[in-house]
Amino acid sequence: MPIKLEDLAKEIDPKNTVLLFGAGSSIPSGAPSVGTLIEKYSTASGVAANGYTLSEMASICEAKTSRRKIISVLRELCANLRPTGGLKNIALYPWKSIFSTNYDNLIEQAYKNQGKKLRVYDSNFSFTTTSDAEDGVLFKIHGTIERDISDGHNSRIIITEADYEQTETYREYLYDRLKGDLAGSDLLIIGHSLADPDLKAIVNRAATINSKLLSPGRICLLMYTPDPDRASLFESRGIKVAFGGIDDFFAALSPRISKSPAAAAGDPTLLESFPALQPVTTDVAHAAALHPDISGMFNGKAATFADVIAGFTFKRRVVEQIKTYLGGDSTLCVTLLGASGVGKTTATRQALTALRNDGYACFEHKGDHALSVQHWHDAAEQLKRKGEVAALFVDDAHRHLTQINDLVDALVRSDNAHLKLLICSSKNHWLPRIKSPHLYKYGETFELSKLLPAEIEALLTLLDTSSEVRSLIEGQFEGFNREERRRRLSIRCEADMFVCLKNIFANDNFDDIVLKEYADLAEPLRDVYRHVAAMETAGIRVHRQLVIRILGIDAAAIEPILKNLTEIISEYGIDERLGIFGWRSRHPVIAGIVAKYKFPDMKKTIELFESVINNISPTYDIEIRSLRELCNVETGISRIPDKNQQNRLLRMMMSNAPGERVPRHRLIRNLIDQGQFEKAETEIRLFNKDFGGDGPVHRYRIKLLVERAIRSPGILDEDRVAILEEAHELAVQGVSRYPINKNILSAFAELGIEYYRKTGSFAYFDEAISQLTIAEEKLGDPQVSSLIALYQRRIAGQPVPEVVEREEAALVD
Repeated sequence: MPIKLEDLAKEIDPKNTVLLFGAGSSIPSGAPSVGTLIEKYSTASGVAANGYTLSEMASICEAKTSRRKIISVLRELCANLRPTGGLKNIALYPWKSIFSTNYDNLIEQAYKNQGKKLRVYDSNFSFTTTSDAEDGVLFKIHGTIERDISDGHNSRIIITEADYEQTETYREYLYDRLKGDLAGSDLLIIGHSLADPDLKAIVNRAATINSKLLSPGRICLLMYTPDPDRASLFESRGIKVAFGGIDDFFAALSPRISKSPAAAAGDPTLLESFPALQPVTTDVAHAAALHPDISGMFNGKAATFADVIAGFTFKRRVVEQIKTYLGGDSTLCVTLLGASGVGKTTATRQALTALRNDGYACFEHKGDHALSVQHWHDAAEQLKRKGEVAALFVDDAHRHLTQINDLVDALVRSDNAHLKLLICSSKNHWLPRIKSPHLYKYGETFELSKLLPAEIEALLTLLDTSSEVRSLIEGQFEGFNREERRRRLSIRCEADMFVCLKNIFANDNFDDIVLKEYADLAEPLRDVYRHVAAMETAGIRVHRQLVIRILGIDAAAIEPILKNLTEIISEYGIDERLGIFGWRSRHPVIAGIVAKYKFPDMKKTIELFESVINNISPTYDIEIRSLRELCNVETGISRIPDKNQQNRLLRMMMSNAPGERVPRHRLIRNLIDQGQFEKAETEIRLFNKDFGGDGPVHRYRIKLLVERAIRSPGILDEDRVAILEEAHELAVQGVSRYPINKNILSAFAELGIEYYRKTGSFAYFDEAISQLTIAEEKLGDPQVSSLIALYQRRIAGQPVPEVVEREEAALVD
């Protein structure tokens, strides 16, 4: 028996509910029904409906008229639609996600009218990341009314039989996301009639997905047209059915409207004032009060704020330098660079603790999430109004560099130094990237490497005074006197506390320690460990569902696996509401050792990368970021010596997420390096059609012409000069459009060198160096100075040492 609409509304918890709008579900708001569309296409084509489905009738109409005709008919029916009644309130609830088979944009309008941010997926070009925090996410299974290929867009409205065939992969990705969102959640399907065959297909698919979940939720149907007899068929399958309109439903749901959390006594904290920041930010004041975990730190984790407060770390000199620098009135940020394992994260957390003691409000961004420029700038404005100062720590800052640049620029424009930024990265990831000049003008860069003598003394003192730390040390080291300890540390100590304790204090070789630990595990656990370590080393954002997909593990086995891998692999929450839990090994150094020995040949590494790409679900930001990291030049697919293999993997990425630029950049560069100039030109044209161009591709256009001038066989020198002159025009355009892009300026200098070799003229080279000098003054980036020196050495014919060549390649890669 159908349940009452009021009872359904009482059972629904929006934050744990997925909404799915079936065809015709917006009829109370005036959206066209399936029947209306079939009639319109029948009239337009002159073919009687005769029981044709919508996709069949639209296909016939397209064949009889044109693509533009069927789209214009659809748009005419959807023109001037506005959300009415209860649909206006959809944005007032924190839905887990929203899916829709409708073409209209009523849901988007409802969110906009409420001042809410809605992220919309309408084609596979939507599979990319965003830096904006969103209030909701909408997956449009059949595309959207605003964009179609008939207008020159990459998106297509999915209405004909051919549309369905050509977008099967896109829709499968959305259903994969539906599967993920349904775990432990309810699904509410809103439709017009139970007699609708398309609605039946959706319900059947949802029921099949739900039945395969470890923790299935309830499926409820809200239908506009009463049909008790058909309802009984659904209810026999455990699906609840209620009848009523959208207006009635949202009226009954109104008591559940989300309200802002009540402010604490007095003024709300900074994070309370900006709720979107709370789930993606660690409040140091709260984290410092947690229980310290000395064993976790010993086994590879960076020291927590509680560990620092408890005195389980030794002081690094850079901490005082950071604190002193940020105390200046005109300072905005500090950058801490160093290799993995030297203690950057721990040192920065020490600095934040010291700043907090000086009255700063201190925060750490959770790196698996996008950094919201707008929210942090708004927070800085609030700090300025109150006369307060806060510090924000962003680890692995190269992954958030675009947002960091934008945030620093925004703070400078508003003359606001009330939010200080502490950012950490490794030199190889940080130096080649393009930074805002304000990072240098209002910031300072520090480097962390070997322990200094004073730091070694601090470590020895910690060992002498902390029984908790001393209890973890190998007995052999404890037997040495202080002078001998100091000597051994001075010779071998090049890393943070973890590497010291594991590598320096023990007698065994560090690799052997890790491999013995691996050998002690059961074979199924070894398989999990080696895959997690290899993916982490490659830069992939490892999380529970990705591991399940790649290794084919039953979801019920996850808990015992993690229990048996305690202190080896840990799980942490990334987005618990969406069921995303990250996995990481104890330390990048350990992960690298396991990956080196357990994926020793390139064939296994390629197979792993293939598996990751094939199992990516691009509706999740964390998995899109994994694709980007696979493109990095240090640990990703660039490790594969065969560029044809690289290109195959890059094309696989592009197929899964064509809206992602980085794999397309890498493919263009590879094709140029391989001398496949026509293919590179084709990829550049496609890129410009899809995205309108960008800085990296403009640089590759210059590089392509230079390589053609150098390597094209059988052409005259005058033709090579003509090609270089064409490249010069592009370089001048690039400098005009991207005046501080050091990579375009580097391509300009390379062009100048080749032009000199062909003509004996320094004109282009001098022009490039002049522009680099201007950029050097504007940016303040010391790497630009290095580039100028390197190119001047090369034009003078001076030998360039191999190490300098490697550094130069890294700068312009």
